[in-house]
Amino acid sequence: MDKAQQNLEILEQYFRDGCKLNCVQKLGLEIEHFLVREDTLEAVPYSGKQGIESLLEELAPLYPRQYREGGRLLGLYNNDYALSLEPAGQLEVSIVPKENLRTIQRIYESFLRQIRPLLARRRWRLVTLGYQPKSRAEELSLIPKRRYEYMDAYFKGSGTCGRNMMRGTAATQVSIDYCSEEDFLRKYRAAYLLMPALKLLTDNTPVFEGRPCEGHLTRTGIWNRVDPARCGMIPGTFRSGFGFRAYGEYLWHLPLIFLPSPEGGVYTGSRTTAELFQDRLLTTGDIEHILSMTFLDVRLKHYLEIRGADSMPFGYVMAYLALIKGIFFHREVLEKLLAQYPVKEEDIRLAEASLAEKGFDGTIYGQKAASFLRELLELAESRLDDNEGICLLPFRQNVSRQATEKF
Repeated sequence: MDKAQQNLEILEQYFRDGCKLNCVQKLGLEIEHFLVREDTLEAVPYSGKQGIESLLEELAPLYPRQYREGGRLLGLYNNDYALSLEPAGQLEVSIVPKENLRTIQRIYESFLRQIRPLLARRRWRLVTLGYQPKSRAEELSLIPKRRYEYMDAYFKGSGTCGRNMMRGTAATQVSIDYCSEEDFLRKYRAAYLLMPALKLLTDNTPVFEGRPCEGHLTRTGIWNRVDPARCGMIPGTFRSGFGFRAYGEYLWHLPLIFLPSPEGGVYTGSRTTAELFQDRLLTTGDIEHILSMTFLDVRLKHYLEIRGADSMPFGYVMAYLALIKGIFFHREVLEKLLAQYPVKEEDIRLAEASLAEKGFDGTIYGQKAASFLRELLELAESRLDDNEGICLLPFRQNVSRQATEKF
């Protein structure tokens, strides 16, 4: 067996190893924030006495673990969550997967109690939007992380919005477990089926490059113009035979941009995994790097990441978590949706385009958006207890007014 076939088997086995045999369902959460000046809403830079680095250094004694690159502090960790930075200093809070929504809420609130006094002293604010509220991409510097330097160079030639994506956007991501290849496929396809609806419900980008936005799903529009090789959806997702092997084959042909090294990395540009690993076998570390270089709307690791939502206030994040739990934790719900809407990739693109242009006046698979969303929320609520079902209220209100509230 040649190296290519061995590596494809290694990739496939990596995903099989991610199956949770006990099938205890948990939700992981990542929410990105902008740090801005209270008076002007301009982005706070990473460096300097009044920069984000100084904030992290002040927080560092409260965290048992930290991450530095070149001596610069870029991440803090405790047993409940991690703080890390996106390319232009967007502050990401990654909460360890939990079964209970209220536990996630308590963890996030503990983070806020800790950081708010430090922000108040600096006259900074945490802002949850899909795009920078005031600063333009060209005004923002990257944090001192070699990975982002390589990505920035590569995206200049792969599309038109790489600079905007890296410096200007912020998202909310939810991760869920899969218990088998069949369970993965059911959840993966259902996530893409629902992606246009999820994007509309979480649409929270009223400003782009300092000016009011026209239309809807602005952050999605930015991502669609970054790099088609690693964004959006894998061709063939809804074809017979798609599974772990097909996902591995997609990764095998992915341009990797760079490879990590003890010195910080080696730029590889458009050379693919196949070219770079034609003479050696993949390690777990190699696979984790490869996975980090794809930005699909739904990303497979040892869990599934649902990545389509804008950053938004935490009340809406709780609504989003409740919706994901009510839908994706129940096999019969997923099977019902997939049977009711036997979509193809083009159907999903058409639904997204309709919502981007018309919002709640658009259509999803031939159905009015508001009607589709009401049915989806009712389906989710029927599978949640009262304590969690009430979390859906912000989404129900938006559907009722047929407008996504901008924050």
